[in-house]
Amino acid sequence: MKILVYGGWFGSRNLGDEAILHGVAKLIKQRLPDAELIALSTDPEYTTSQSGVQAEKIESPRTLLHNRDRYLELFREADVHLLTGGTPFYDYGHLSRIVHMGLPALNRRKIVCFGVGSKPITTLMGREITRMLLRNASIISTRDKPSKQILQPLTGQLVKPITVTGDSALALNHVQSVTKNNLVLFCPRRLTQSHRLLYHQQIDQTIINRIRHMQARTADKLLEDDYHVAFLPFHTVPPDDDFEEIRVIRNLMRNEPETLPRPRDTEEALSIIGQSSLLVGLRLHSLIFASIQGTPHVSIDYDIKIRGFMEHMNTARYLSELNLGLDKLYTKTIDALENRDQYSRNIRKRVNAVRGLVNSEADRVSDYFTLRNTLSRIS
Repeated sequence: MKILVYGGWFGSRNLGDEAILHGVAKLIKQRLPDAELIALSTDPEYTTSQSGVQAEKIESPRTLLHNRDRYLELFREADVHLLTGGTPFYDYGHLSRIVHMGLPALNRRKIVCFGVGSKPITTLMGREITRMLLRNASIISTRDKPSKQILQPLTGQLVKPITVTGDSALALNHVQSVTKNNLVLFCPRRLTQSHRLLYHQQIDQTIINRIRHMQARTADKLLEDDYHVAFLPFHTVPPDDDFEEIRVIRNLMRNEPETLPRPRDTEEALSIIGQSSLLVGLRLHSLIFASIQGTPHVSIDYDIKIRGFMEHMNTARYLSELNLGLDKLYTKTIDALENRDQYSRNIRKRVNAVRGLVNSEADRVSDYFTLRNTLSRIS
C-alpha cells in the first residue's frame, strides 16, 4: 500500500515539521508495517536522511507545469492520501491547496486529514474553497479545538464529524536527559509583518515589538536571578531565521545570554529541552517537545495555534497575555519555576492522555486504509 503524505513543510529544516513526519511515520508503521510512505518535501534527500521516509519533490503550481507527468503519476499511484500538519489550512495560498487536495479527487481517491491545524478562514473565497476541498475528505481530525471550530462549519451539508486528537509529534518518545536546575531555554520564532511569508498569524509591528521586549525583559531578569539563560533556534533558514530574531531580542537586553546552535535533529532537541528547568517557547513544537520531556513551559498568546495547544494540554494558565504589561511573561515564568515539580507531573499525565487520543485516531485511520486497499483490490 502506497501512502502519500503531505501538508507540512517537510524538508524546510524546521524541527517542528520534521517531528510531525517522524510521528506520522511511527504511528502508521506500527499499524501497517508493510505500508510504503512517500512524503512530499522541499528537499527529498534531506527528508529521507532525517526521517527514513521516502520523499519526492513537492511542486508549486508554477513548477508543476514543467513536471506534471511525474507528479500526476505520483498522485495516481498512491492508494491513499494523508494530509497532516502543521497548518495546511489558512486564508491564502489557495491554488497550491487546490492542486494537492484536488489531484486525489481526479484519481477517485479520498483524503484523510490527520491531526491538522487551521488558521482563521474569514474571506468568502477562502471559506468556499476550503468547503469544496473538504468534500473529498473521508476522515478529518484536528490537533486542537480552535482548528475544529474553524473547519467544522465548512464540512458541507452532510456534516462530517471532526475529531480533536493532537499533534502527531506527540508520538515521539521521551529522551533521557539530566535536568540542570538553573537552565532556562528561550525558543523564539522569527516575526514579521509579512506573516504570509513565515506562516504565522497576522500581527502588526507594535505587537511584534511588544513580544520581543517581553522576552528580552524576562531573559534579563532571569539572568539577574542567577539563572543560566540560553536561546535555542528551531529554524535557521532565511527568511524564517530564528537566529535573526534572537539577534533582535539580544540587542534589547542589558545582559549577555548564551545562543545555542540549532539541534541536529528532533532527538537532540528533545534532549536539550529535557535538560532545562523551564522553556519559554514561541515555536509551537518547542512547547510540544517540552511536554514530551515533562519540562515546564510558558508562552505568549500571539497565535491561535499556541493558545490551542496550551488549552489542549491544560497549561493555558502559563500563557502570557499581550495587554497586561511587559513583565507578565516574567511573572508566569517565576510561577512555573516555583511550581516546577507539580507542573512536570501534570504535563506528563496530560501527554499520556493526548497520546491516547492520537493513537486512537491512528487506529481509525489505519483501519480505513486497510479497508480501502482491500476494496480496491477486489474491484
